[in-house]
Amino acid sequence: MWRLLRLAKPSGVLLSTAAAMSLVSVAGTLAFPVLTKQLVDELAKGAVDTSSITLLAVVMLAGAVASALSAYLLSRVGYDLIAALRTLLIDKLLRLPVASFDQESTGERVSRVLNDCQSISELATRQAINLLSGVLVLVGSITVLMFLDTWLTLTVLGCIVLAFGVVLPLVAFLEKLALSTQDRTAKLGGILTHVLSEIRLVKAFTAESRERERSRLEIQDIRNLGIQVAKISAVLGPLISLSLTAAILVVLIYGSSRVSNGSISIGTLTAFILYIFNVAVPLIQLTTFLEELQKARGASTRIAGLLQGTEESTGGEAVASSHGTLEFRNVSFSYPGRESKVLHEINLVFQPGTTSALVGASGNGKTTVLSLIERFYAPTDGSILYDGKSIGDFALAAWRERIGYVAQSAPIMPGTVRDNILYGLSDDFPDDMVNMAAEKAGALAFIEQMPQGLDTILSEQGANLSGGQRQRIAIARMFLRNPDILILDEATSSLDSETEHQVKLALESLMQGRTNIVVAHRLSTVIHADRIYFLDRGRISGSGSHDELLTTHSHYARLVSRQFREPVREAVEEPLLEADAG
Repeated sequence: MWRLLRLAKPSGVLLSTAAAMSLVSVAGTLAFPVLTKQLVDELAKGAVDTSSITLLAVVMLAGAVASALSAYLLSRVGYDLIAALRTLLIDKLLRLPVASFDQESTGERVSRVLNDCQSISELATRQAINLLSGVLVLVGSITVLMFLDTWLTLTVLGCIVLAFGVVLPLVAFLEKLALSTQDRTAKLGGILTHVLSEIRLVKAFTAESRERERSRLEIQDIRNLGIQVAKISAVLGPLISLSLTAAILVVLIYGSSRVSNGSISIGTLTAFILYIFNVAVPLIQLTTFLEELQKARGASTRIAGLLQGTEESTGGEAVASSHGTLEFRNVSFSYPGRESKVLHEINLVFQPGTTSALVGASGNGKTTVLSLIERFYAPTDGSILYDGKSIGDFALAAWRERIGYVAQSAPIMPGTVRDNILYGLSDDFPDDMVNMAAEKAGALAFIEQMPQGLDTILSEQGANLSGGQRQRIAIARMFLRNPDILILDEATSSLDSETEHQVKLALESLMQGRTNIVVAHRLSTVIHADRIYFLDRGRISGSGSHDELLTTHSHYARLVSRQFREPVREAVEEPLLEADAG
């Protein structure tokens, strides 16, 4: 936990000032009963000194002002600390490899950033200062009480210690319930994140009842934990009040007898009653601190685990060649934590200025090949070379800048149309270049029809765009990115025939002069590729042109005959854009 605080670097000046103000408030708290004793004794004698009233008022005012300043400064430091920790975590999350996101749900990681940082900040600022001031008040109050009357002090302490002997076990149980509630809330956050981000899928498959039940079970568990907390709190509050009342009654009864026999003055008895609160409140603060300490320990453990995650290696040399050959040599791969291999000693060659296609049934490793090219994962065995050098030797950012990726879903990020076209691009592009890229992608016409053109805000996940429009925005981005290696992952599979035709026109222009890698289930999009690789259970079972595979690869030939309703040879002779997937 302290390591996290050092990383967040809270303001030492503000914390010190807050602590100083807290000490002033403590001094006022300790002085108040003594000054009240003096004033009451003067009243009892019938001779009131106005300076005593003035001094009491000044002490009360100074204590209140100091307490207010301390609270403000602690809140400021707390918010600064939360902001620093959240920034640190977000920066760390963005530097983690893709593989790390396969191990924990998105909602749980969001909970680390939002909720756990809050717990650590609360402990490190407000609760820590409260503990310091509470201990000082407690020690100071007991010292003054012992000076005023030893036996009456022991009587007060006996009552309070007896009460807290009953209270502390309940507080310890509350701490455990708080940790369980944190974990359950994080799990519910993960479920809701998934459900709401895929709400169209949920509704399309009428899975509302399933997701409602999953959420209900988690909510019910959180409710049950809350009820247990409520039961204990319902006992805890009255128990503490009863203890304070009992202590006051004991002091009044025993103290009155000592006042009557002249052992102490009425002012001393008044001071004792006031000091009871000065003793009880710090003990309550201590129990609160212990509860927050348990929360913060759990939070810091989770955050520390995230911060200790291995980051992507970003260092390396520059990519010298702009048109090198990309090659897989005996590459095998299995996902982290799994024994079974997804790829088995595959060999692939992607030549510059050519189009290569990866085909095969789902689950045979096509997307994995793309992930390895992007360096989302590293090969388990074998090597991936670019211009004869391992791609792992290149600086990660420099390597990924050479790659353009157009996915089937064409994700849209929050922001305007312009923001999405320029997404991930480091250079500044004027609007005329953005418009030119949009025109090449066939997107300019519908962009100009939008209410604010390039400045139109796109809704979450691009819900106010059609599939074809999202694809064309992604293609416009590629024109500006100008990659050496262009990856098309099922880029037209979800589009209708007319939209597919328009997107293919844009893609054909984009693919000129690049190393193109196409993944497709619809063979009409790849029959004119320079080379087609057929993946079967993680192995390359055949490679060659469309015509070569028709004669040498029976599985490929069967796929072609199934997808084309007309004779294969006639389909081959048709232009790419007019081929019908059937």
